Amino acid sequence: MCSQPINPTDSTLEMGFDHLRSGDLDQALIIANQFLKTNPNHPGALNLTGLIERQQGNLAQAISAFQQAITLNPTEPIYHCNLGAVYLRSCRYGEAIAACQQALQLRPDYTNALVTLGSTYFAVGQYREAVTAYQQAVTLNPDQALYQAYWADALRESGQIFAAIKAYEKALALAPELPYAIGNLGLTLLGVGQPERALDYCRQAAEYEPNSSNNWMNLGTVYRTLGSLAEAMEAYGKAYDPNDPSAMLCTLIGQVWQEVSDLQQATLWFNQALAIEPDRIDTRCALAEAILLLGDTETAITRFQEITREHPDYSQAYVGLSKALWEDGNAEEAVEIAQRAVDLMAEDAQIKSHLATILASAGNVEAANTANREALAVNPRCIAALVNLAQNLRSQLPEADVKQMEQLLDALWAREGPKASLHFGLAHYYDGCKNYAQAATHCIQANALHSIYKQARGWNYSPDDYVHYIDQVIAQFTPAFFQRTQGMGNASTVPIFIVGMPRSGTTLTEQILASHPLVFGVGERTFGSQGFNRLPVTMGYPRGTSVWDVVDQLAQPHIDHGANWHLTRLGELATKAGLDLGQCQHIVDKMPDNYNLLGWLVTLFPHAKIIHCRRNVRDIAVSCWMTQFTAVRWAFDLGHIADRIQQYWRVMDHWRQTLPVPMLEIDYEDTVADQASQTARLLDFVGLEWDDACLQFHQSDRLVRTASVTQVRQPIYTRSLERWRNYEAALQPLLERLEADGSRQSG
Repeated sequence: MCSQPINPTDSTLEMGFDHLRSGDLDQALIIANQFLKTNPNHPGALNLTGLIERQQGNLAQAISAFQQAITLNPTEPIYHCNLGAVYLRSCRYGEAIAACQQALQLRPDYTNALVTLGSTYFAVGQYREAVTAYQQAVTLNPDQALYQAYWADALRESGQIFAAIKAYEKALALAPELPYAIGNLGLTLLGVGQPERALDYCRQAAEYEPNSSNNWMNLGTVYRTLGSLAEAMEAYGKAYDPNDPSAMLCTLIGQVWQEVSDLQQATLWFNQALAIEPDRIDTRCALAEAILLLGDTETAITRFQEITREHPDYSQAYVGLSKALWEDGNAEEAVEIAQRAVDLMAEDAQIKSHLATILASAGNVEAANTANREALAVNPRCIAALVNLAQNLRSQLPEADVKQMEQLLDALWAREGPKASLHFGLAHYYDGCKNYAQAATHCIQANALHSIYKQARGWNYSPDDYVHYIDQVIAQFTPAFFQRTQGMGNASTVPIFIVGMPRSGTTLTEQILASHPLVFGVGERTFGSQGFNRLPVTMGYPRGTSVWDVVDQLAQPHIDHGANWHLTRLGELATKAGLDLGQCQHIVDKMPDNYNLLGWLVTLFPHAKIIHCRRNVRDIAVSCWMTQFTAVRWAFDLGHIADRIQQYWRVMDHWRQTLPVPMLEIDYEDTVADQASQTARLLDFVGLEWDDACLQFHQSDRLVRTASVTQVRQPIYTRSLERWRNYEAALQPLLERLEADGSRQSG
């Protein structure tokens, strides 16, 4: 608190400040009011009144009192500083900065004004400016431990993590039991791979100062980062005061709800935070991420772009924007934006590993591996970087990395999610080494742990529900339906739909076609399911109406609307990629699960080309089993995989009998055996002239947004054929299920 210098002759006013300092606000206010009755234009008394009102939470009255004091004595820096402090508390950040700067013009070495200015810059995400202000305060007061801790906060948020750790350690050397520095040091150690120390420090801070919400928030955030969501929520609960809610805490609680996939609850908490602090940037970023998870990529991009324009040095907004651009298929800009985040936070391992993931998917695996190495230089225990390297390098992964991953499996802090990732990475490594028994052991543990992890975050999968879904598909899309809707579809020949089970060669097939100069591939898109599921609303029915209740009422206007909407989405992606739609003859819409929706797609586009990718389902099963999907919910249980394959067989048999358009079925094994002839089949079916580029698909620099990225960056190889035999013992329950259903091997 900025204190009022007392005129020794003014004993009455001095008594008021004494009462304020001792916490007796009522008596201090009585004295201030009495003084102002006889001295209504006394700036010192108005300053005392402002300090009392601020302490009591009456911020508007405090601002008024300080403003009056400044009007009466504009050259007193204390009044400007105190006004800046209450502006900060009122979230009027621009005015707080101006008031502090005015105080510093009057007294450049005014420490309290520097600290308040630094705190305001910190609140609005101007971390570099905060570093400068706090550093000046520390230079003036090198023995003030709390100033050292504030400076460390700004250093951490500006990306200078190791300098921040040194500053926290200096603060603790000055005040070994300062809870603020202890807890924030713990939070910072988490980012450099020291979770054990992070937990220890944050627990200490909460024990030293159990009434501090900041300490419990730090502890909760460490727990949340490590995947211990119940413990995180318990800690956040101890920090929560319903009578004085914190925007930061509301944001943190919302992020837990977001992690367990309850986006409605998450959004409620984010909106509560924004009601308290409308411009809070971490909350705005969290809300934009929730919007992205809800599937509204366009709005998410707009929100993130707004934040980056207003706060060009806020790294997390660039991370979120790169994710949204990635989802939107804009690989080049996604990489560029992720690199911007790395430039801002050069000592943040997670941001570097995020860049590595995008680089790998954009085709630059070498640059991805470099980014992973840079992440590990910051945090040698960065699990995301180690796993990414294991998937990229397989048997070429250095032994030191393998040992690090195996040691991390035994870490007491590692929970189901991180351990599952490590097991998946090691499974790929040992598979590359042809040590299939060891790979299978890791894969079994990976799937078990990943199931536990995802179920705790709102994932579930019901095979019976999927059987019912396929029942509905077969019941609705009948020969009679196609006869009734004949001639209603859009005449466009632009779309090419590639479907099939995951890992059946859909990405490979798309890559071959998209290498043709007249074809553009948009990757995996959910336009088919989005358009189908929004049918009730499109047709004027209330929200919540089942799509199956309205399909048989489809008419020309509804089909026109659906086809135009779908074509517009495809065209937007091509335009964003810089393509001239007049020169783009076909756009490949590749989504494996669209095999469920072929009836809907051919109704919209009866002249589109349908390509069904088939593969030995036993190889599909083992490939799914060894892949850590982010969205596929049935691939972590062998029984669920078998159920899914059986329903896939069932619906594809239905389409073969009922679809009113031709469908090309292409086998992965045939493509591997003779790529040239299968490529010729593809081009002939689509109606394109031969182009040699289609044989060099692996040299394409186009975005690949699936788990197949490393495979399609190589020429076709044969090691994936009959791969299931390497895991026959582990897969036996699934194999028995499939064999009992029939002798067929592919779709």
